[in-house]
Amino acid sequence: MHAYQIDSVLKVVEALDGRAILADEVGLGKTIEAGLVAAELKARRGVRNVLILVPAGLQTQWVEELFAKFGWVAQKGPKERGWLWVLSIDTAKRAPLLQQLQYVEWDLVVVDEAHHLKNTHTQNYQLVMGLKCRYLLLLTATPMENRLTELYTLVNLVKPGLFGPYLRFYRQFILDRRTPKNAAELRGLLSQVMVRNQRHEVGLPFPGRDVTLVPLRLSREERELYTGLSASLKTEYRHRVRMDQTVLPLLILQRELCSSPQALLPTLEKSDWIGPNLGELVSLARRVGVTEKMRAVRELARHIKERMLIFTEYRGTQEALVQFLREDGFEAAAFHGGLRTRDRDQLVEWFKEGARVLVSTEAGGQGINLQFCHVVVNFDLPWNPMRIEQRIGRVHRIGQVDSVQIYNLFAVETVEEDILRLLHEKIDLFRTVIGELDVILRHIERRGSLEKRLIDIFFWEDDHDSMVNRLEQLGNEFLAARQRLSWPSPSPGEERDAR
Repeated sequence: MHAYQIDSVLKVVEALDGRAILADEVGLGKTIEAGLVAAELKARRGVRNVLILVPAGLQTQWVEELFAKFGWVAQKGPKERGWLWVLSIDTAKRAPLLQQLQYVEWDLVVVDEAHHLKNTHTQNYQLVMGLKCRYLLLLTATPMENRLTELYTLVNLVKPGLFGPYLRFYRQFILDRRTPKNAAELRGLLSQVMVRNQRHEVGLPFPGRDVTLVPLRLSREERELYTGLSASLKTEYRHRVRMDQTVLPLLILQRELCSSPQALLPTLEKSDWIGPNLGELVSLARRVGVTEKMRAVRELARHIKERMLIFTEYRGTQEALVQFLREDGFEAAAFHGGLRTRDRDQLVEWFKEGARVLVSTEAGGQGINLQFCHVVVNFDLPWNPMRIEQRIGRVHRIGQVDSVQIYNLFAVETVEEDILRLLHEKIDLFRTVIGELDVILRHIERRGSLEKRLIDIFFWEDDHDSMVNRLEQLGNEFLAARQRLSWPSPSPGEERDAR
């Protein structure tokens, strides 16, 4: 146990009366803290039954960790007998189990990845809202992902009435959806319900990160596809902005284009708005086959000879890469959200046993512990730094003993190169774990989400120098936000003056 974990448990049990949001940064051991809270409440207040609700892919991991750290045998099915249940939230929210769980009077309920409760209209929220429990713990590294109102939803589950009626909360604390007002008062209220530890505060000796950038030149056909589709995307973007239409499909196409033709093709074939050039672009995408990125991964696998965790955003890319590696004699497998719990567990064990390659979609970047691996390859890069940090956090966490090796693949003279320059040079994302990265993002996203601002830069500017200048300005906003957040918190009077 670490000192910050003991402090957190004592605060939850003594000051917060067993109802709290545990919001530690990724990799600091929220599972252990939840177990410690359960043990302390069991010892002090005679807790007799505990229900832990988790994403399906994390059920076995929770059961194993509770046994390894506490010696507790948790039940994984509703028909099993015992005092401790770890159930998949997807299973728990379906009848008749839903009604059965809501009939029981629980002493303690724990919900992992609790940011999935932010929407009050979802079945997840209705399940937890309907549970009768004396003590409640919500675990999430991102208590607010997009809107300040998400905080209201989580807080209202744990401490109903703390924020008062919703309209009063909105008038009192929300300037816009990501920007609070009366920030000092809001922090004071949150301290009555939330515990948040950050890596830079707890003093743990985390191993370092070694970053290697892997620049690649597109093949002739890849370059033709990239240039042709990018031109169509720019034209369509400007038309949609003038007509006040959604540009989200264009963002998806651009990111798929940077990943692989296999990811791109299903979306591209439906993009009738492209016009006469569509057939030629589809034909180009089909001809590319093996990409330069795939060849680069093969070379990395030949030289590293250790476990490699490769991340991609897209199933199409994942399937093509796994097949390519297998044909070349490598032990490779795909890890994604569509797998059954048993299959996911077996894959993790298979990966742990030897020098193998696990190609994961974002599903592998949520909650699972892979600190026995220390090589991460970003095949493609999300435009949101928090998602990249979640990827790296799967291996760069408590229990990691080796320096984490991060390889970032990117095609030169594409938006990937510009994105990587922003993330690497300005945000310094890969060298250090950024404290309060989510807060920094909220600061700079007052003028719109990061992804929308990036797509505007890439699709609106014809001149590359102008594009680079705008990216430089965006990077400077990150630096300024980080500097502001590193200062001591202002007093309420200073905050009013600043506003």
